[in-house]
Amino acid sequence: MLVIAVAGLLLPFSLTAQSIWVDRSHNKTIALEILKPNLAGDFYDNTTFPTSAMFLSLRLPISNRLNFVSEFPLAHAGVDYSSGFFEFDESETGIGNPYVGLEILNENSSFFTEIGVRAPLTPESNLGTTVGLFADFIDRSEAFWSDVLSVIAVPNYHYHAPSGFTMRLRGGPSFWIYTGGEDTDKDVELFLLYSAQAGYESHNVRLMGGLSGRMIVTESDLNIGDRTLHQFGASASVDLGRVRPGVQFRLPLDEDFGDFLDSVFGVSLAIEFD
Repeated sequence: MLVIAVAGLLLPFSLTAQSIWVDRSHNKTIALEILKPNLAGDFYDNTTFPTSAMFLSLRLPISNRLNFVSEFPLAHAGVDYSSGFFEFDESETGIGNPYVGLEILNENSSFFTEIGVRAPLTPESNLGTTVGLFADFIDRSEAFWSDVLSVIAVPNYHYHAPSGFTMRLRGGPSFWIYTGGEDTDKDVELFLLYSAQAGYESHNVRLMGGLSGRMIVTESDLNIGDRTLHQFGASASVDLGRVRPGVQFRLPLDEDFGDFLDSVFGVSLAIEFD
């Protein structure tokens, strides 16, 4: 797959909006999300404990039908590896591509649309942002891909029954505009982002599980299996008043991607304010 091949080539050289797994039931929130990828391979078995990707996000209502959303990604990686022929001891931190956007709410509150843009600030050849890329490759690889200005427009449907059953469906385009110039023969790529989640949500507890995926639309010469990536995800959070801590887990479902990534574990903390 093109996406996997490119990412795989980046690894030896050290190199979307808010998470769909973090609770969004409150409009006025600031949230911190920390994702720790369990990377495959002997080399990455020797990463240090702080190796992770972090996302600091803010949601503010502008009007009854409009929310402002922003996100700042940051990633750190440390590797201490040695063998009989090779030693590598390095740590790097890098910023990702910050996101600014809007959530447009429908009269029927079950529907809303995400529209936003990520500025291309991720440095090239940074070990930290490479780890950040794999921490959320399927849902938010736009956050850590260098030399890419990305724009999304993604409709959502969120259903919440009186019994507590909840469901969220999401799907829409992500446009990549390459800003580097020399390293690619294309100026624009088009991806389709999609997900389906279901679970239980009450005032105090939220449990969600589901599938999310990404398809590269502009590589029409590839078959559908080579153009898509999928993962299973699950999350849980509890409401402690104005504070909502949570945990999440992700498991890649494609064999090729599993050669790079075993799983991702994450924690989050959302704080509601007036």
